[in-house]
Amino acid sequence: MSGGQFQDNAVRAFPERLGTIMAELREQFMEREEEIGGALLAMLAGEHVLFIGPPGTAKSQMAKAMCERLRGAYFYYYLLTRFTSPEEVFGPLSLSSLQRDEFRRRTEGYLPQANIAFLDEIFKANSSILNSLLTILNERRFHNGSEVVKVPILSVYGASNELPNEEEGLAALYDRFLYRFFIANVQDEGNFLKVLTDTGGTVSGTTMEVEDVDRIKEGARSVTVDEEVLQAYLSLRKHFRSQNVYVSDRRWNKTLTVLRTAAAAMGRSKVDPTFLPLLQHMLWDRPEQKEGLRDMLIDLASSGGVDLRRLQASSEELLSLLAKAKQSSVSDAQFPRPVCCYDCGSTFMSAKELCRHGESFPNHVYMDPYAKDAKGLNPSYRKFELPELMHVLENVRGWKVTCLRGGAEHRLYERELQELRAAYQRVRETHELERGELRDRLDQNIWLSQRDRRDILARQDHRLESMSDIERSLKEVEAELKG
Repeated sequence: MSGGQFQDNAVRAFPERLGTIMAELREQFMEREEEIGGALLAMLAGEHVLFIGPPGTAKSQMAKAMCERLRGAYFYYYLLTRFTSPEEVFGPLSLSSLQRDEFRRRTEGYLPQANIAFLDEIFKANSSILNSLLTILNERRFHNGSEVVKVPILSVYGASNELPNEEEGLAALYDRFLYRFFIANVQDEGNFLKVLTDTGGTVSGTTMEVEDVDRIKEGARSVTVDEEVLQAYLSLRKHFRSQNVYVSDRRWNKTLTVLRTAAAAMGRSKVDPTFLPLLQHMLWDRPEQKEGLRDMLIDLASSGGVDLRRLQASSEELLSLLAKAKQSSVSDAQFPRPVCCYDCGSTFMSAKELCRHGESFPNHVYMDPYAKDAKGLNPSYRKFELPELMHVLENVRGWKVTCLRGGAEHRLYERELQELRAAYQRVRETHELERGELRDRLDQNIWLSQRDRRDILARQDHRLESMSDIERSLKEVEAELKG
């Protein structure tokens, strides 16, 4: 399907209908804004959702409500235990098939026939169920005897009171759930009263067709991704590697597909950085990673895909490395005249001797060798700390102090400085974007929660201070290289 075909009337009307569905569901389920948006987007993208939380927090009701908004869809629900048999989930054996020496199940009314499924206590699935379940989740296939059947499942919503332990051997099942949410009891007193007085009657509302989901999936293939978003992915990948957090290539690929789907469902032709906060529910593995991940994504969404904190840390690290490199690559050439320590009177005839003394006595200060004349001290002489004196000797007096300038190491630092400068420039250019325009883009993104919008704007307002620190560090690096 071409891009022009994708922009037909049905697709152009879909964002408004989708926004209405989300608004209705958020009115029905208190304090579930992010979960509802994520569950709907997962259904459109063909991904699965894991709800972690105590019983009685409307997990199964939300899943059933999602299915009800999809006209003609079949919803399957089952509570798993360690003793659940395959017949209870995939269907009983067909007696007529057994008479023909065939092993087949009657799947009508069971998981292989469902469009949306809710599996409670998902991590209680035993080994007799697990293999078939993994195949359905990942490949949308079910092995029914000798036949491999394609299943119509769009999303499986799993629920558990807790995350699986590593020794339970459920890592593969856990990884199949791209979206992960912790569900808590309703916190706000006003919302609690609404839940308390809810009559539990049938809620009718806006619906969509299964064909709408197919069109969105097809349209997502033609959605492009901004360069800033791709750079953000590289920053995230580097961060996870530095923290020894494993994220598979498959998972990275799936998250980008979700972002494309989110854009397609809104009628957008590309993914911009305002979609990045959606990753906060897809990339964490353990609960302690959640807040740090969200903080990074809010930064990236408000800074054109550049991680400001990482950029600041990189510029400071480069400055530190450069300073150490200068000290470690001091020249052993002889000075034309001795340099004197003001505190102990020692004299030095080379930069190596001077630096060795400075390491032993870090609080000592030194005199410019031209501070003396034939009659003794010049009244206008100055005392210098070692780094300042080294700068004066090389740049004012023209003495051979370092071996860094012009070498391969110097060129390496210059190249890294250029890369940091380019990243910083992207941040500056993004900041030039009017705040009102950023607000419009955030408001138009139906997938973002109110909290995400608020925090992105707040972070954008506080970026100037961070950028001033980065600019100062880069200027210091530049001065060191020139010096």
